[in-house]
Amino acid sequence: MSSPASAHGPVLAIVGRPNVGKSTLFNRLVGHRQAVVAPARGTTRDRIYGRVEWRGGWLTLIDAGGMEFDVRDVLGDAVQRQLGRALEDADGVLFVCDAQQGLVPADQMILERLRRIGKPIVLVVNKADHHLGVPPEFFSLGLDDPLAVSALHGRGTGDLLDRLVAGVPGRAGGSGAAETISVGVAIIGRQNVGKSSLLNALLRDERVIVSDAPGTTRDAVDTALMVRDVPLTLIDTAGLRHRRKVRDPVDLFAMSRSLEAIDRCDVALMVLDATQGVTRDDQRILTQVCRKGRGLILVLNKWDLVTRGKSGQALTEAVQRAVAFAAFAPVVAVSAKTGFQVSRAVTLVLEVARRMQQGLSDAECLALMQEAWRRQPPPRWRGRAIRLLGAQWRPGRPPALELTVAPAGRMPAPYQNYLRKMVHASPKLVGVPVRFIVNGPDTPRSLARGARGRRRAGAP
Repeated sequence: MSSPASAHGPVLAIVGRPNVGKSTLFNRLVGHRQAVVAPARGTTRDRIYGRVEWRGGWLTLIDAGGMEFDVRDVLGDAVQRQLGRALEDADGVLFVCDAQQGLVPADQMILERLRRIGKPIVLVVNKADHHLGVPPEFFSLGLDDPLAVSALHGRGTGDLLDRLVAGVPGRAGGSGAAETISVGVAIIGRQNVGKSSLLNALLRDERVIVSDAPGTTRDAVDTALMVRDVPLTLIDTAGLRHRRKVRDPVDLFAMSRSLEAIDRCDVALMVLDATQGVTRDDQRILTQVCRKGRGLILVLNKWDLVTRGKSGQALTEAVQRAVAFAAFAPVVAVSAKTGFQVSRAVTLVLEVARRMQQGLSDAECLALMQEAWRRQPPPRWRGRAIRLLGAQWRPGRPPALELTVAPAGRMPAPYQNYLRKMVHASPKLVGVPVRFIVNGPDTPRSLARGARGRRRAGAP
């Protein structure tokens, strides 16, 4: 497994003191609210990467926490390490200051550190909402052509992008238009089940901050990974909770980013705590994933803490009984701390993504449904037997199995549940959610298929 190198123009790190508007500027430049923004100090913790296309050119921006020099807690130290990694990855730096507060000694200390790195620096004076230009004291820093912007209102950001696209040397590489479409993988779950630890174990790198404190991860952090020549986008998310338990606006924004990650993923890795089993919050999260129709894998993390003598098969069956509506999902026991079976989770992701794309052929669908009818025929409707006339696979999210039956459209819900179990028992559909579309022989779609069949046979 490897992380593909960036090939989309210069990589620029946005650096500055806390609360100078770095995340607001990042969101403005990438064109959507990717980073969580709040007045609270230290909202951003992990490195967040975003791509920008501007007048035919490409940029990659890195948002990270504010640079501080007097850090006395473990979490703050981790934030500074993430900022250091961002500066290592970058080709240049956007040094952001606050026009309303003016030049302060901390800005000068940050600039001294940035100059020692030896990378191009662009000075951006943010919050220039009521200023005609750059406040005079910022010219004393000795940086060429400082730019005044208002990230909140978008003022001056076009001039900034013009300069960045034209003036900062980047890495050689192709444009984003030729990029291979990757498989989106959202790592979701409750707080403190080990989602960030699992991401770091998959990447074999400290990509995101891991802490015992609940709510450490706030932003949905995207990371590229190449596995068996298949590009994956791993999305680490904040822990999801019931909305009644959320009071902090930052946590509310973080939860909304997590729900957006479910929307844009192809496969969800639902992380469960093996020492606690399935909770009501876990069931609520799984319900969201099933409603969205995404591929699903259940990951039992913290397997190294499970009491010896507990059977993995027994625990797997217990999990599937607790979430019977998601019994189609495979279960894998891992330990993000020790690395146990972490690669197995990635293998399952590739298999489920392939199954989501390929599905079943029409012949396989018909054979599967005929076998289900043979084992257990559906109950009669008004004394009439329900006959299976055809079955076809319909790709989508979720994919669907379209059945043509007579009498038209009559299929009791309990019998559909039985058919769903038969479908999920197929090795080709493990981890794939399937819904049913029940039609009669006289529906417009069925008539159109019949007309096409007659034309192929030469019938009038």
